[in-house]
Amino acid sequence: MVAAAFALCPCFPIGSSAQTLSAFLRNAEFAAALREANSPQDGAPESDPPSISTAASGDAKEKSKSKAKPDDPPDLIQPLPDHALDQYLLEGQRKDSFDWENAFKQSMIFLGIQHAFRLATEEGTRADLKGPFFKDYFRALRSMRGWDDGDPFLVNYIGHPMMGSVSGFIQVQNDPKGVQEEVSLKKSYWRSRLKAFGWSFAYSTQFELGLVGEAGIGNIGIRPYGKAKNPMAYVDIVVTPVVGTGWLVGEDMIDRYLIQRLENKISNRTVQIVIRGLLNPTRSFANMLRGKWPWYRDNRN
Repeated sequence: MVAAAFALCPCFPIGSSAQTLSAFLRNAEFAAALREANSPQDGAPESDPPSISTAASGDAKEKSKSKAKPDDPPDLIQPLPDHALDQYLLEGQRKDSFDWENAFKQSMIFLGIQHAFRLATEEGTRADLKGPFFKDYFRALRSMRGWDDGDPFLVNYIGHPMMGSVSGFIQVQNDPKGVQEEVSLKKSYWRSRLKAFGWSFAYSTQFELGLVGEAGIGNIGIRPYGKAKNPMAYVDIVVTPVVGTGWLVGEDMIDRYLIQRLENKISNRTVQIVIRGLLNPTRSFANMLRGKWPWYRDNRN
């Protein structure tokens, strides 16, 4: 043992005798304090001594609290914000605003149906599909003049107003505020139907003069038609939106003052459906363009 002690002595620092004595006293005081802390007091339950790791962690927490500064950056581990409310707000804004996308889609479907009917029933339209497109298109535009285009009364003053009414109802049914309006003297109703007139005017003008209208597809007006000297005239551009909006308002009046009263007296659902379809034909057609039943109503079943 003595030999081992002499062998290990060079591995430890050698201090002075005073330093050695003071270190010994400190160790003795620490051992006495530890025994006193571990010994149970009278009436107090015996508990396990605090571990070194627990004490160290407590000291570390206290130091971190004492060193924390108000300018320190916040904790990066935060719960993610909930954007569900934002989604509901956006949906509410969509419900309160005009649905341009669906209104455009429904108008294009209506336009496709009209052109399909023209190509199926008008031999001259099919014949004039040939030739240079833009050259014939501008020739057709330059031929517009006068009022009479040679079409019969049924086409100019029944068919075209119905077209204007259908396009007007496309605007109405995509306007969350306008679709709930019933015919009355209120400014909100007439403001809504004025917007429908604007949509009908834009649609009918495109149908007559647009690149994908009669002047472009089939080049109506490029050659004489029947007894008319000017097959491209102003009658359709004026009658379609003006008389068409009057037709729309008329169906609003029939729906409120006639159809609803009949529905209150007639409980048969089939009869109600037939009445709605026959007495509001352009509204029924516009309903089908948006994927609804012809007799659908936004303000009642």
